This record gives sequence, structure tokens and C-alpha cells, in this order.
Amino acid sequence: MLLFLILCLLSSTFLSFQNLANVNSQVAGLLIVSLGQMIVAISGGIDLSVGSVMSLTSALLVTLDPRLALPAVLALGIAAGLVNGLGVTVFNVHPLVMSLATMTFLQGLALLVHPVPGGQVPEYLRTLAVSQVGGIPAAFFWCVTALGLTAAMLHLTRFGLRIFAIGANPTSAARNGISVTWYRVACYVACSLSAVLAGTFLTARVAGGDATIGAPYSLDSVTAIALGGVQLAGGAGSVVGVVAGVLTLGFMTNGMNLVGISPFLRTAATGCLLLLAIGLQRRKVIGA
Repeated sequence: MLLFLILCLLSSTFLSFQNLANVNSQVAGLLIVSLGQMIVAISGGIDLSVGSVMSLTSALLVTLDPRLALPAVLALGIAAGLVNGLGVTVFNVHPLVMSLATMTFLQGLALLVHPVPGGQVPEYLRTLAVSQVGGIPAAFFWCVTALGLTAAMLHLTRFGLRIFAIGANPTSAARNGISVTWYRVACYVACSLSAVLAGTFLTARVAGGDATIGAPYSLDSVTAIALGGVQLAGGAGSVVGVVAGVLTLGFMTNGMNLVGISPFLRTAATGCLLLLAIGLQRRKVIGA
């Protein structure tokens, strides 16, 4: 809120409909993937491979037959989630190490599949990403849909209730009959599918494939959820908080552009915000 007020004072164009629509389009991909990152974090994990899943999604969408592209990237999301989830829960690999290994493998595969940016995006995806309804950009509806589905899953289903319980105390959850392994694997699958959805939106929006399109999103998604109050130790988090974290990063980037600050400072500022957000979390109160 403070950042919003500062930008209102610094730039006369910040509150224009066109600029706010641009911010919406710019943060839509980050919001979608951050919602998936939140699900994993609530269960007590973390997924650094989301950026590479987005990149490989982009590469596959422009290299495969349009009829097979969407089923293929959905299969990619399920497979990546299963690998991460089973590695963490069954083989006891630390989430950072497991997702980092997956990230490296998938990023290399993306560059192998599509080494040069470009290609043709399926027309129906392009329409879904850039069309407008009553002057409102499609990105707004992508965001609302993702937010609605995630909020419903977390607060209106047993799945949501149980992943909160698992993140807060997995031992107690298991003693109460919850299949901790299955739910944690499902969280990683949901996170990877959100990365596929975000990669699909970004690829359709720019009308071309790019095997590095997801590179910033691994760090940015973790920063966004940490800023939004999601406990990285597990057990606490909210959709509203993720929206606040994503908008903070989006306003920061947009504000730098409006006032003429070098965009290269954005990455440095993101790192500082992540350190600050994690430093303020009550790691000894929530989670193991």
C-alpha cells in the first residue's frame, strides 16, 4: 500500500487505466505460478523448478503439433510434479536439492528442444491471452480464474485443510490418518501445473517460444509468497497475501520504468525483499 501511494505521487500516469492494465498483464504469469508455489510452501516444501517448467512449456508449445501441444505440456506438469514430490517424500531428498536438480535438467531440455527464440503459437492460445472483453484484458480473467480455483481448493475442500495440517505438523497429521506422502506429492503436481499454465500464458502473450522465458520466476515466486506472509516453514498462507506480494513486485517494476530507474536494479531489489521477508518470518513458531 505504501509503494502504491508513493507511485501515485511520483507519476501522473501510474493510475491511468492503460498503465494498470499493463501491470495486470505483466504480473499475471507471476501470480499464477506464485499460487502454485504457495500450495507447496503451505505443505512445508519449496519448488525452484517452476521457472524451468515454464521455459520447457514455452519451447514445447511452438515446436509440437498444435493438436498435441496442450496435452503435452499438461503431461509435463504432472511428470515434473511427480518427480519432485516423490523425490522429496519417498527418497527423502531435501526440497531445495530436488527441485534444483529438476530445474537444471528441464532448463537444459528446453534449450535442446528450442535453442532460438521464436516459433508459432497455436492461434487459440494467442486469442485467449490477448483478447479483451468490454475493454478488460484477458490477463485479468486468467488471474481471477486462478485465484478463484486456488481459494476454493484451500478453503472449501478437505485437500486444503489437510495440507495446512501437514505443513504445521506432519507427524500429528499422520497420526490423525492423513496420508502425508500422497498430499505432499499432490502439492508438487499442482505447483508444476500452475507453472505450465503461467508458461502457456506468457508464451501466448509474446506470440513466440523462448526457452529462457521462465528464468526469473523461480526466485520471484518465492519472493512474492514470502512478502505475502506465506510461511516457508509450512502451515500458514493465504491467497490474499500472495496477491499482495505479487502486486508489490509488479508495482516496483512498473514504478522503476515510470520514473526512469534502471531495470537492472530490479533483481537486486527483489533479492533484498526476499531476505527481509524471510528474516521477519516466525520460523520457530510455525513448521518444523
